[in-house]
Amino acid sequence: MAATPGSEPGTGDHHRKALAAAPHDHGRKALAAFLRSRRERADPAGTGLPQGGRRRTPGLRREEVSLLSGVSLTWYTWLEQGRDINVSPQILLALARVLQLDEVERSHLFRLAGLPAPEPAERSLEVPDAVRTFLAKLMPNPAFVIDRCFDILAWNPAQESILGPTLLDRPRRELNSAWMLFRVPEIRALMPEWEREARWMAGLLRQQAAYELDNPRFSELVADLLETSPFFAEVWETHDVVEFRSSVRRYRHPKVGDLEVSYVRLALEEAPRLSLICHFAEPGSESEERLRELVTHGG
Repeated sequence: MAATPGSEPGTGDHHRKALAAAPHDHGRKALAAFLRSRRERADPAGTGLPQGGRRRTPGLRREEVSLLSGVSLTWYTWLEQGRDINVSPQILLALARVLQLDEVERSHLFRLAGLPAPEPAERSLEVPDAVRTFLAKLMPNPAFVIDRCFDILAWNPAQESILGPTLLDRPRRELNSAWMLFRVPEIRALMPEWEREARWMAGLLRQQAAYELDNPRFSELVADLLETSPFFAEVWETHDVVEFRSSVRRYRHPKVGDLEVSYVRLALEEAPRLSLICHFAEPGSESEERLRELVTHGG
């Protein structure tokens, strides 16, 4: 019986396997080239090795990288040759240290090896000046910056107009979008769809909890809400999880009436632990006019 196209061993099957392996092969070659380039750039004086005479080649030798990172010379040579060998996160961290990689280079090294990039070293949660300027430029659209625990770190005057200055003038631990949603009656009064918003927020917290197992601030927030908000405790026990999605939020403001605004979350590359939330009304809508009036005359 005649074979159909691609049915013979070594044609269609071989081609599909080759395609499937291609990204992995490319990653190994890219990893090898990156390691060689960083090794040749590394400063021997920064390694603690005894300084001898003049070196014939720049950077570190393979045997020096092997010694300093605690791996065999043969294994490291294979890695630089792009061979198919397993690499652990611990070894990559050791290589990153020896090769004097910065945070961006270290993340790149992990990705080339097919592993998730490690969390960056703990940074200050100060909002960069450029982000504060951007918040101001977003006027008259309400906007604020939160961290991974939903603590509110900065906001613009439009956001203050929506919530009112007294709602944002509170102790640091209470200046949290989840805490305020469940614990502050004035926030509840602003939201005609409060229950939907509260369930959504609980789902966000439950989803984020998997990433914050060792974060005492996050644990403190959840424990506080479980103790003080029966509705939160009820919803928390459902174990429902949601991801952040851009959507529509409705406010019933005592000064301008009903507002319907969309909201989006923007990741901040220079501050990866922070996000910017921005609200905006449909252009030409009654909500846009009311929002502008509210911001112009103050909340």
